[in-house]
Amino acid sequence: MLVLCNGMPRSASTWSYNVAMGLLRRAGGGRYVYGSYDEDVAHFIAAIPPNIGHAVLKCHILDSVGHALVELRACRVIFTWRDPADAAVSFMRMFNHDFDHSLSVMKSSLELYRFHRHSGNAAILKYDDIMAQPAESIERIAMYLGLGATAAAIKQVAEETSFERMRERAEKLNERRDDPNLIKMPDTTYDPETLLNLNHIRDGSSGYGAGQLAPDQLVRINRLREEFARA
Repeated sequence: MLVLCNGMPRSASTWSYNVAMGLLRRAGGGRYVYGSYDEDVAHFIAAIPPNIGHAVLKCHILDSVGHALVELRACRVIFTWRDPADAAVSFMRMFNHDFDHSLSVMKSSLELYRFHRHSGNAAILKYDDIMAQPAESIERIAMYLGLGATAAAIKQVAEETSFERMRERAEKLNERRDDPNLIKMPDTTYDPETLLNLNHIRDGSSGYGAGQLAPDQLVRINRLREEFARA
């Protein structure tokens, strides 16, 4: 099975990746599960080792290969999304990007959301629901992937991917920032196993974004939200 964790940035897409990896490892009957981050779907597929059971890709955009896989139903998609104001502010804080770039990223993400919604080939989860009911969200992913995960497996994955556990693991990356096994990119450093970035997880709250934006920025975010609502 090929799974694309293709969510909006700062919407729990890394959580969805770790959930998918955890569920598939438990359901694989000992078969190897390969996972990675890559915005080039074809490159990821070419790197998949032989004789694996499942492959999980985390990405935030979707190239022509990715679109074809979704439309041909040759993969499963987990798409997470978040209020654009919260996601934009969190994205700016995390990666030190300016508002214009962040707004462009949010627009692309919402267009991708619209594509997945219309394709009917994705499990679409809202950030607030994930934070409020993580076990139920994990069960929904397991059902979508057709895994028939047991209650015990759901509980184990929920514990492994809990907000507290993931934040603890992200904070420990700061102690390893010079570790050559970490992946270093221009705007971040991340762990190739969990895909957690340095300082990845903050307070996890919602509803704060609008209060952090300048009035003109909030107008532009609201226009984007209205455009998406009409789509």
